[in-house]
Amino acid sequence: MIAMNLMREHASVYKELSNNPQATPATTTKSLKLSTSGQDGLSEEMRSIRQDCGDLCNTSRKGSPGPYFDHINATINCNAILKNEYVDRGHGLPRAPETIPKELMNEFTMNNRIPVKKWYISNIYLGKKAASPIWTNKTIEDWIILAKEGKLKGNYGVGETNALRDGLKHAPGVKDGRVLVIGSEIPWVEACVLEAGAREVVTLEYGSIKSEHPKVKTMIPLDFRMRFLNNTLGTFDGIVSFSSIEHSGLGRYGDALNPWGDIIAIARSWCVTKPGGSLTIGVQYNYDHEYLHFNAHRWYGKIRYPYLTTNWKQFYRGQGSQRVHVFTK
Repeated sequence: MIAMNLMREHASVYKELSNNPQATPATTTKSLKLSTSGQDGLSEEMRSIRQDCGDLCNTSRKGSPGPYFDHINATINCNAILKNEYVDRGHGLPRAPETIPKELMNEFTMNNRIPVKKWYISNIYLGKKAASPIWTNKTIEDWIILAKEGKLKGNYGVGETNALRDGLKHAPGVKDGRVLVIGSEIPWVEACVLEAGAREVVTLEYGSIKSEHPKVKTMIPLDFRMRFLNNTLGTFDGIVSFSSIEHSGLGRYGDALNPWGDIIAIARSWCVTKPGGSLTIGVQYNYDHEYLHFNAHRWYGKIRYPYLTTNWKQFYRGQGSQRVHVFTK
């Protein structure tokens, strides 16, 4: 009963448009004011992130043809992007920023190659408790059973859940492996990963969560960064993220605006993945039609997706409206 109540309560984040007064198109134009320095107009924080990010955040780099889209390589300074405290900072505002500051517009749009549309949502819980702060053992076990039966709805319906399950079957390292899940409001992705045979799941989420399942551990971004820096994080056999990365750096969940937030998040996961490990990712995807729905999410295509998956080798293309792809390291 707990599992089903939780499922109904969080059936889809997009229901917020109708029942959350904060999840409405912006009617005013507030933007995050950043202290600027230098002729480029960027804040000291942005300049620090850009410097540590290096070639990774240069989205004008040329790629090479890949099986599904261009392949992009870059030298990643893992210590630098995980040591930089500005990457994980919050914006500190009572509500999420409603517009993109002009000094960041070129970076957010990749020099006007990606159009911007409006869709405003404020779900601030970075540094607070997550939407579902306690994950019970029974909930996760019940959902593992539903996943095996092909009936788990998750956040986006049975079809999307089964698209993820299909991707996990093709992902090296997941079976019997230690898997990092990036972003989870409720543990349906974790249930799918355990159903696929993982021996341990570690979930990285903005808000704090207590897991009562023996195979599922959780951490917030600060914990993740500090454990990497003090060599207690360890490495992972697989990375899994579904409908999460596209929000990174848009301020919706309390994180500071960062035009490279999604790219850095996936690069950090590359840094902590074992050679031969995998990335299974599902995001809104349309090869020829991508855009930034500020501040709700990004919709990826042939322009930004290659940079999002820098250094990852394209391995398998699955199904779903949030198209599942599998990569290897």
